[in-house]
Amino acid sequence: MAGIFGSLFGGKFPDTGKYETEQNQLLEDYRRFNEIETSSLLQRYQELDREIHSGDFEKRVADLKHKKFKDTEEFKQLERFKLLNKSKDIKTYLKFNSSGKAKKMEDTLASERYHRYRELDNFVNSSEFFKEKSSPDFKKSDANHKYKEFKRLRKERSVKWAVKTEKSSPYQIYKRLEGSDRITEFYSLQGMVESSDFKKFKAGMEDKHRFRKSEEAALINEFEELKKQKDIVWYHKTKEEKPFEELKKWKITFEDNFDSASLDSNKWITGYYWGKALMNDTYALEGEHQIFREENIDLRDSSLRIRVQPQATKGKVWSATYGFREKEFEYTSGMISTGQSFRQQYGRFEAKVRFNSTFPVVNAFWMVGERMTPHIDIFKTIYPGGRIIEAGIISDIQGKGITESTKKVNGTKFSNNYFIYSFDWSENEMVWRINGKEIYRQTHNVPQVPMYLSFSSTLPESPDEKQLPAEMEVDWVKCYQRI
Repeated sequence: MAGIFGSLFGGKFPDTGKYETEQNQLLEDYRRFNEIETSSLLQRYQELDREIHSGDFEKRVADLKHKKFKDTEEFKQLERFKLLNKSKDIKTYLKFNSSGKAKKMEDTLASERYHRYRELDNFVNSSEFFKEKSSPDFKKSDANHKYKEFKRLRKERSVKWAVKTEKSSPYQIYKRLEGSDRITEFYSLQGMVESSDFKKFKAGMEDKHRFRKSEEAALINEFEELKKQKDIVWYHKTKEEKPFEELKKWKITFEDNFDSASLDSNKWITGYYWGKALMNDTYALEGEHQIFREENIDLRDSSLRIRVQPQATKGKVWSATYGFREKEFEYTSGMISTGQSFRQQYGRFEAKVRFNSTFPVVNAFWMVGERMTPHIDIFKTIYPGGRIIEAGIISDIQGKGITESTKKVNGTKFSNNYFIYSFDWSENEMVWRINGKEIYRQTHNVPQVPMYLSFSSTLPESPDEKQLPAEMEVDWVKCYQRI
């Protein structure tokens, strides 16, 4: 791309309207690109893009599409539960427990009567008891009283039932499993397989439409919809084409579209800079036949107009020999500059301008610094006929004096037509363009001082009556600096 706002086209200058439309569209596209780039829409798209193309997500999708319930750890746990649930010992355990016998045995074994029974049982089966029993005084002994109590307790229903149950196989199995790892595992698996989460998981794994109903499918569908969204499509296409690489290198530093009702005094002064700076007045240079007046500058229809007209008036003229002096003028014109508000060293400077008259009316878009030189003419009309303009630089070279490096430019009718005149200035090079087409390039005598903008219409010679009034219009002016 040949510069921030254009490329070269053939031998003639591109149509101004088409060229400006293309450049405005480029700027609008850049604005839109940046807007989309920071939007929540693109952020969501990028989040989904990263998510659904991650290895973890792809594995989840593959599982949803192909993994069966029998492939899961939950299936293995269910099978283990079924195996335990069918085992004889656990069935016996569960039956004994659910019958209430386990609780009854627990209560009985914990009772005082049973403990007394066991205490007496141990006694009557001891050597001490048998010794007492062989004594002639046994009937009157404490041992006999204990023996009678033992026989009475042994006949009681609860004790009798407990003694019998203790010897039974179901109780032995219950006692062996109670608190064991085996029964703990069974209950743990039972709790799991009977839980709502397990049932929901199992039902989901066995659902033929499991993937279609999944969150992953919803995310993929959302991503595919966003992928087709026109802003997203346009963003990615534009990002691939990289049309804004040159634009990104520049930032705007000064702009005026002349949309207000009057000239912005914070940006512009009228007349030569030194006249405003030294005496707050306008003046003309020696040899000029006009004096500048603010009344000759109008803002209308979003453009600035500098009008040159016959008008007798007095004004100051500057002469290197005599300084400032009063003079009678037959013509008035206008000038604007940014001498007091904006100066810049290097960058891009451009304006959209048209004029309806050329020499002896010299319309110019020019730049200068604190001194009269270097003086850059982005364009000026010093030739009659409206088909030739001039661009270039006037320098004061030590040992050579005043040197002009200029270029005559033709190839179209400049008068009465808008053109976009631009000037690129870097440390080592200057490039002039019209509607994006390069017209002149120079790498010597490059200015190295900040300069300000000026627009003026002057009369180096007296015009014919039919040549006035004349007008130069500035639609807009913009300045950029390299980032």
